[in-house]
Parts: sequence; structure tokens; C-alpha cells
Amino acid sequence: MITITGPLKARSLALITVLSFTAVAVACKAAPSTTPSPSTATSAASNLVGTLNPAVTQATIRATICVAGWTARIRPPSSWTGALERRQIRELGLPGTAADYEEDHLMPLALGGAPRDPRNLRPVPRATATWHDGWETRLHREVCAGTMTLTEAQAEMSRVKENLR
Repeated sequence: MITITGPLKARSLALITVLSFTAVAVACKAAPSTTPSPSTATSAASNLVGTLNPAVTQATIRATICVAGWTARIRPPSSWTGALERRQIRELGLPGTAADYEEDHLMPLALGGAPRDPRNLRPVPRATATWHDGWETRLHREVCAGTMTLTEAQAEMSRVKENLR
């Protein structure tokens, strides 16, 4: 048995973590949608993952996503997302049960994602959803702090979730 210590150990663990998340994400890639996204007004919007809430724009962030509790007010009830999750697991032929997944908004509500558009929701393995939550939180904070635009944050989130399109 080989023991790795020091900086090499940290780099090895980071690489293993990235590869693990990549493997999980690739295994959960959804079938491409044949329905065009409502967000095709611009080439930038058409490259986004998920669908957008038209009420959320750069001009409205102080009255929408940057208001404490706003996402809780627009989040669909778990009875609705649970039924959608079970249907999508069957339709996508995913292994396991709903307990293995979290019905995740592709474009998060905190970044202007559409709350009830099924094209913006996918069953994602719980570990992957938790990893995405960290990105969502960081990007949301940057948008609300004014250090990143909403469009930039949505593009970054789309890169993170590219494999879930």
C-alpha cells in the first residue's frame, strides 16, 4: 500500500472528487429535449441550461432574487415536484428510486430559473445536487453584491450544469 502525504495528497483528493462528480453527472445526463426553450431570444440565452423566469432580470433583482425569502415564496410545493420527479425518473430510465435523487432546478430559482417549468427541473443524484447548491449560493451572493451580473451568473451556472441539458 502506498501512502500519499503533503501537497500531492491534497491534489490527489481534489482530482478524485472532481472525477467522482463527473462520473455521477455523466451517468445522469438527461435525454435532449425536443421542445425549444422559451429562452431563445438571444444567443446567450439559448446557451443557458434550463428555463428562465421572465420576472427576473438585472433590472428587477433587488425586488426578486435579492429579497430574503423570495425563492421560498415562488418554489413549487413538494407534492408537485415529487410527482414530477417520479415521472421523470421513469421516463429517463434512471436507476434507483426518488429517494436517491433531488428534483433540482437546472437554472436555480436564486438565479432567475423558472419555478414550475418541467424543462427546468431534473432528478439529480443527491451528492451532485449538494455540490450544485454551493455554486448556486456563491453565484447568487455575487449577483446580489453587484460583483457579477445576472447574465454572467446564469452563464456560469450553465457551464457547471452543462451535462444536465
